Amino acid sequence: MKLITKLIIGLGSILGIIIILSTTVFYTLTEQNTSMRKIVTEDHQKIVLAQKLNYETNTIAREMRELLLMDSNAEVTEKITIINEALDNQVTILDSLQQISSLNEEERSSIMSIYQTRNDYNDMVQTVLSLVSTDDYIVATNYLINENEQLRRGMIEEVDLFAEQEQLLLIDRLTDSEADYRSAITYLVILTIISLGVVATITYSIVKNISSSINSVRKVITSVRSHPLDRLPRIEVKSKDEIGEIAIAYNNMADSLEIVTKQEKEIAESLKEENWIKSRYAEIAMKFQGIKDLNEFGTVFMTNIAQFVRATYGVIYVRREGNTLSKISSYASDGSTIGKGKIHLGQGLVGQCAADKKLMIFDHLPNGYVSTTSGLGEAAPTSLILLPIEFDQEVVGVLELAKFEPFTQSEVRILEQLSQSSGSSIERILDHMKIEELLTESQNQSEELQTQSEELQQQQEELRLINEQLHEQFKQSDEKKQELELTKKDLEEKNRNIKLGSRYKSEFLANMSHELRTPLNSMLILSQMLAENVNGNLTNKQVEHALTIYSSGQDLLDLINDILDLSKIESGKIDVFPEEVLISDVKAFVQRQFAPISTQKGIDFNIVIEPNTPAILFTDDQRLKQILKNLLSNAFKFTSDGKVELHFKKGKEADGVKVAFSVCDTGIGIDPNKQQSIFEAFYQEDGTITRKYGGTGLGLSISRELSELLGGYIEVESTEGEGSIFTLYLPDYHQQPELNETIIDEVAGTIEEETVIVDEAIEESDDMLTVEKEQGQDMTKEQLQNKTVLIVDDDMRNVFSLTAALEMHNMNVIFAENGIDAIEALSEYEEVDIVLMDIMMPEMNGYEAMQEIRKNEKWSQLPILALTAKAMKNDRDKCIKAGASDYISKPVNMEQLLSLMKVWLHK
Repeated sequence: MKLITKLIIGLGSILGIIIILSTTVFYTLTEQNTSMRKIVTEDHQKIVLAQKLNYETNTIAREMRELLLMDSNAEVTEKITIINEALDNQVTILDSLQQISSLNEEERSSIMSIYQTRNDYNDMVQTVLSLVSTDDYIVATNYLINENEQLRRGMIEEVDLFAEQEQLLLIDRLTDSEADYRSAITYLVILTIISLGVVATITYSIVKNISSSINSVRKVITSVRSHPLDRLPRIEVKSKDEIGEIAIAYNNMADSLEIVTKQEKEIAESLKEENWIKSRYAEIAMKFQGIKDLNEFGTVFMTNIAQFVRATYGVIYVRREGNTLSKISSYASDGSTIGKGKIHLGQGLVGQCAADKKLMIFDHLPNGYVSTTSGLGEAAPTSLILLPIEFDQEVVGVLELAKFEPFTQSEVRILEQLSQSSGSSIERILDHMKIEELLTESQNQSEELQTQSEELQQQQEELRLINEQLHEQFKQSDEKKQELELTKKDLEEKNRNIKLGSRYKSEFLANMSHELRTPLNSMLILSQMLAENVNGNLTNKQVEHALTIYSSGQDLLDLINDILDLSKIESGKIDVFPEEVLISDVKAFVQRQFAPISTQKGIDFNIVIEPNTPAILFTDDQRLKQILKNLLSNAFKFTSDGKVELHFKKGKEADGVKVAFSVCDTGIGIDPNKQQSIFEAFYQEDGTITRKYGGTGLGLSISRELSELLGGYIEVESTEGEGSIFTLYLPDYHQQPELNETIIDEVAGTIEEETVIVDEAIEESDDMLTVEKEQGQDMTKEQLQNKTVLIVDDDMRNVFSLTAALEMHNMNVIFAENGIDAIEALSEYEEVDIVLMDIMMPEMNGYEAMQEIRKNEKWSQLPILALTAKAMKNDRDKCIKAGASDYISKPVNMEQLLSLMKVWLHK
């Protein structure tokens, strides 16, 4: 077996033992580390969270006690905020505890128990906060201290118990970890002792085997010094291991030494020759050391080299720059030019020697190649040598020599050494010459720099002054920046307050609409019934009074609609629904609306569609008619005699206007100083208590905002005492992409219905009921006779007015106050033919009631008409989705309601 095999087996066994021992140690340490990490991270985290939960619970209790003792609203609000934050922190802490993966069943049960207790505790705290918010401190104190004492104590005790359990659990795990650690240490000590014993045994056996083989070799090697080098002893090879290989190697070495001994004698003789070459080389090299002129170096170098090798011809070329070699010196010149002045790389033998960086020797030169002359005669050299002179592996020159006999090996060697060493000298001289040139140039530049330095000093002083000024300006700019940041923060705070006020305003107007429309609904229905005088038991004066009440209610409804419109426009909460609007339809609408008024007031009313007026305008039909209605209403109101005209004409395409609508009147006119003020909200031309003309002052303001919403604008021309011209300019709505942004979906959805109500009210206010209308009422009365209607409404005023109106048509009316009562009424009265469902009701609202009704198959086809006073844009869709058959908003127009009922009862 080889020694390397023995060592590999032994060392492998030792390495295996070390790996096993290291793996065991690593595994033990890893387990201990995992256990300690679990204790430090998860168990400690649970204790920290439990302590935080305990702290938040105590904070809530402390803040609740202090809250009940306070009387300042600002401090109460602050305490309530702290309590709510603490309650939220409890939820966050409990959620964090539940997310810990190492929880056991007992811990999870404790957390769930605390969670449930916390929910009850939260409800109790919210109740107390609600009572405090309403200044019921005594009730809140009694509710907290007396009624929920057990709940408060239970919450604190559960949190304390959970924290104590987690601390005990941490102590137990630390104890178990320490025991495991001691056991691991004991096991490792035993395993280490056993491993050391095995390692020692293996080592001893290997060393003993190797030492016996080495001793036999050592005896032979130590006897070498007593034998001459040409007769050395040999080692007997007894094994095939590395010791045997050493014996074989020694025997081979002995053979080699005997051969080398013979060769050394031969080398000693050659060294003598080598020493002679080196001494001659040193002698020649010393002669051109310290030379700083390149031509002088060439002359000294050529003279010594040629004399040493007995050359009869010589030239040296130097590469100063680029790829050109220049001759700097020659040897044995006969007065004529020896060699070319300049040679490029690759040109001739000299150029090729430089390009190849290789020695060239020619021993048989042709006759006439070159001649060497003396005083006695001339002859042609027979041998030529060219040597490249290099420095840092770059050619810096070429040496060319010729002689009558061939160059010996010694001469070639010394020439090679001199060529190699002279490269550094040539490079040094070239660098020195460059330095001298640069020094001269530097001296010239130094004088220029001195002049420039003085100028720079002057400029530096100027820059220093400018820098000081800039620094001062920067300080001022920084101060202004801080002021701007403070201003920005102030503006942001004001903007938030404005947005908050706008939201409160919108909520107030929506609630006001609901509260006003509900009683207004009853007033309009009852006054309309009285004005119709179906039983004929009212005098003409009483009918006139009823018409006055109805007209006043309509005026109030118009005022509500105007205020809501203005609010929605100002807050940007109004949508545009563009469509193709026929100019002829607009003309018919205006003619229908204002022809009766012109007849009543005795004023001429003309509608003129000028030539080239587009037949179609793409815009919002409802908004366009609303603007024209406002402008014409003002024209008739301020015109007592003369005429009112509406002109349709083509707009200027260059301005992006497609159609212009001009309302002309011969009324009182407007003072030029007030022609911009009239568009402000609530502005009155005559604002005194004795004013002649009524109105809210909202019409023109709404019209201007709506025109801008449609992408147009309104202009006014007026002469006081002669009349006014209001012109509405509108483009196609699709030409205004910037107006097609998504607007908040909280706008009223029943404006079109209310417009119909107002339109019908104007016609009814003229008391121009026709025979056809009376016949239609009689037909409606016959169709509704003996039908049963269920009215679901929590407002008794609406129930009373609707009941009275429907009973006049011989209908049977059943009443329910909310959705629950409505379902019970439907179950009790199976003869119900139709349901009028209010939306906003207590206990069960209209949406929920309709959904429950539709769940019953026998009521799936029952007509349900949804009624509401707080109608938003998407309420129609919500009502239909909930189960309503149709939808109508309050105040209810009885003719519209009866028409809907007739449609659905006979569908």
